[in-house]
This record gives sequence, C-alpha cells and structure tokens, in this order.
Amino acid sequence: MKRSTIIFSAAFALFINNSRAFATGGFDNSDTAKARNVIADPSGFTIASDPNININEKSIKAGLLYDADNKKIVWQKEMNQPLPIASLTKMMVALLAIEDIHAGKIKWDDVVHWTRESVWKVKGKNKTVYTQASYTVKDLFKAAMIASNNECAEALARYLEGNDLQAVLDRMNLRARELGMKNTWYGNPTGLPGASSKLDNYSTPSDLLLLALEMVKYSDILAVTGMGYADVSNGESVNVIRNHNHLTIDYSGDVDGMKTGYTKRAGFCLVATSKKCDHRLISIALGAKAPGVRNDIVADMINDYYTTIGEDRLTASCNAPVNNTYASKDDDEGGSGVIYQTKTVKTIHRVYKGETLTEIADKYDCSLADLVKWNHLQVATIAPGRKLIVYARVKATGDSLAQTQVADATPPVAKTAPVAKTVRPSISKEKYAVYIVQPGDTLTSIAQNYNGVTVRQIKAINRISKNHGLRVGARLRVPVNT
Repeated sequence: MKRSTIIFSAAFALFINNSRAFATGGFDNSDTAKARNVIADPSGFTIASDPNININEKSIKAGLLYDADNKKIVWQKEMNQPLPIASLTKMMVALLAIEDIHAGKIKWDDVVHWTRESVWKVKGKNKTVYTQASYTVKDLFKAAMIASNNECAEALARYLEGNDLQAVLDRMNLRARELGMKNTWYGNPTGLPGASSKLDNYSTPSDLLLLALEMVKYSDILAVTGMGYADVSNGESVNVIRNHNHLTIDYSGDVDGMKTGYTKRAGFCLVATSKKCDHRLISIALGAKAPGVRNDIVADMINDYYTTIGEDRLTASCNAPVNNTYASKDDDEGGSGVIYQTKTVKTIHRVYKGETLTEIADKYDCSLADLVKWNHLQVATIAPGRKLIVYARVKATGDSLAQTQVADATPPVAKTAPVAKTVRPSISKEKYAVYIVQPGDTLTSIAQNYNGVTVRQIKAINRISKNHGLRVGARLRVPVNT
C-alpha cells in the first residue's frame, strides 16, 4: 500500500473514532449544536440565532436583535443591507451633542437662538413672516429625540459647529467611520428625504447597532429617550410632547429608548433599547409597513428572547395610582413596625405662572404620563390658572382603613377607595368588597389584587359584558371572604 493511502486511511479512522465518540457522549451534543449556529459576521458581530424568536419578519426589510450582555446577535434579517433611515439620523446628532456636553464644549442650559421663516397667505398673496425662536440645548435635545422635531434637530446640529451645516455633516460622517459604520452616510441632520433616493441618508442595522452601543454608554441620553412624555419650553410657554416610540409608554421602565423614523421610502423604522431585569437588549427594525407593525415586531422579538434566557417579559405600564400598603421609613430602621395603608384622593391643582407638568408630577408623587392621561392633554401650552385633575395618594388612618372594606349583599355605597390588605382574602359567595375603578385599571389588574378572584367572577357579579372600557370612578363588587 502506498504511503499516501496509509495516511488517508489513518485520518479516516480518526474521523470515524471521533464520530463514534460524539455519538456515545464523548463530546457535548448541545455545545456542538450551539457551535453550529454561531457565526462570525463580516460586520464583526457574533451571530448566535435563537430559534425561539418567532416574528413576522416579512413585514420589515431588515433588522436585528442584540444581546448586549452576552455580546451576540440572536436574530437578524439583512443586517448589512444599506437602507434609508429617516429620523434615525437624529441619533448621531444626539451622540455628538452629548459628547460635546461631556467635553465641556456646550452645556445643557445653553440657550440657542435662531430666526424662523414662515410663509402666510394674506389676501391671496404669500407673505413671509420672521419670528425669533429660543430653546435651551436640553429642550432641543428632547424635542429632537422624543418628538422627532426636525427644526430643533437642525438647530441643535448647527449649534455644535457654529451654525456651519456642512461642518456638522462632515463631523457626523467622520464619527460614523470612527465607530466602524462603513455603510452609513448623512446628507442632512434630520433624516428628511433627499431630492432622489440616492441622496437619502442611509445605514444598515449592523451600523446602527454600533451607534446604539455607543449611545447607551451615556445615561443622560437614556434619561431622555426613555421618557414617554416631556416638557419643552420655548422661553415663553411650556409644551408637552409625546414620544414617537410608543414602547416607552407601553412598557415604561422596561424600554428606555431610542429613536423612531419614517419617510415614504424608508418606511417605519425603530431602534429600541430595553433593560428588563438589568439585561440590556437592542432591537432594530427598518422598513416596516406601519408603526403598529413595527412596534409589535420589536416587542415580540424582545419578549421571545427574554423568555429564552429565563427573564420576565416586558411589562405593560400602568401609570395610574393604585391602593397599596407600605411601611414607613421609620419601620425600615426598626421603628414601630406599623404598616400604613394608602388611599387615592381626587384633587384639583391650579397651575401657577412658570410651573411645569414635571414639577406638578413631583409634587403629587405621580408621573408625567399620569397627568397627561388624566387630563387628556395634547401638545399644548399649560396656561397659568388652568385646573388639572390629580389622583394623589395619601396615608390613610383610622380603624376603618385598617382592612379591606367588606360588605353584605346590599351594602351602603363606599365613599372612599378600598385598600387592599397585606394578606389578600380568599373567595366567598356571601361577601364582597367594593372597588372604585382608577385610571388605567383593567379587570385583570383588579382581579390580581385579590387571591383566587377571576375576571369571569367580577364580570358576572357586576354584569359586565366586555373586559375593557371601565369608567373611572365606577364601583365594582369583588367577591371576598372576611
């Protein structure tokens, strides 16, 4: 036998032995299977696809989900495909602004002035009107990143380079190259469409991931992008703006960023960041057909992956105040050990001159989203003297509030909201508690306040045919036992 044949035979025998060892447990089957799914992408990221992520990927042109803690992409579609990015452009403007702030070049409270040029129709003729605009850097930042305001984004960008727009664009493209964003180009600081598709700002999901990873290093960016609502002042009045990234409202506290975008050619785009249970994920979706579709895809992929790794799914936000129990600060430090109850009280707050919604929310220990929801506020000026409805939580005292209110079959009407006991009661057909519906309540959330109570029971005893549309202030009977 020839020497080459012997070598080949030995190699083949070694392969057979290894295969047998693999089949008999000599190697870890699960690790080998995982290794087969791990790919080193040309973008420099490791791809380890999670088969449990089940989304309608046909509804977006490209995207990815990145596990920042484990430094791997767990789902992707066309992640290196350049596509128009619309207002995701503003992410780079925000990064440059925050870097300048940290470098001491500009400050949050710097006031930026510029002249607005508007065209009005007066008696059939066009008339150009000039007005002065004045915002702080902080308010420009919030308007650009939360409400995606193009004028404020450009004003902020110009301020970074002494009103030299070309210098800003050069800097944006240079910073992209420094971050390794090889397939990204900026032709304007807003994301507005160019004269043709070739002149649109573009990037790839993998490039946008590099940008997002740099941005999440700055807590002051996430402090803004995670806001569902925010106050913005123009020096004369204060407006309330709502985040275009509705996930920050739907999953307040779980989703803390980052930016939406839309043009006809770009479709609906989103870079979303979440940190549920301190586990950071970054999700990117480009070219969705509708904002709801985009949001659902992003939320679904995040939830699917959190389930895979054994973490909780994103939690729907409930901004309304709820009745609960809490221990006083003295108790935590070894005081009397008394557990106090709280109750919700509706009150009216009259806005005084110069007061903002944020200050009002802080005063009543509620969120800005609460005030907006309770008063059906839009993006409007908060005029001095305006009356706002506030549901404030106050400490309840007296024996009547020491336990859940329980009544017989025909009780008197409760005048105060019931307070849940520390130990929830069990079910009884003869007794029930009177629960007063608060803003944001659902039948499910109400049922969860009482052990063993189901939505079906609450619907049956109150003759409710639907599980939504509960009227705030309505009194519901909940079956309990004394």
